[in-house]
Amino acid sequence: MLPATVAAMEALGAVDDALEVLLGPAICGGCYEVPAAMRAEVDARLPGSAVRTRRGTPGLDLRAGLYHQLTELGVARVGGDPRCTRETPDLYSHRRDPRSGRQAAITWLDPR
Repeated sequence: MLPATVAAMEALGAVDDALEVLLGPAICGGCYEVPAAMRAEVDARLPGSAVRTRRGTPGLDLRAGLYHQLTELGVARVGGDPRCTRETPDLYSHRRDPRSGRQAAITWLDPR
């Protein structure tokens, strides 16, 4: 999704070194336990995302993978909200509490 988004923005006139991305809160690699096969499959498509959890089991750090992908695309300014959704009670986490919930953020910078 990110490569297509960056390509679409470039087609509309965006310049890589002018792009700034903020990765929002997400479950951290220390908490996101997945089967080893899933970790390998995701890391093959999103390099840099394979980790071990705090328990030593296979895990994913999706923000790390997305950061890697963005820098490979030439996006120089990538920031992130470091909060883990599972560890932060103010944020929704399906892993912590499987009730329904959603998160969203929208930012619009008027180029004028």
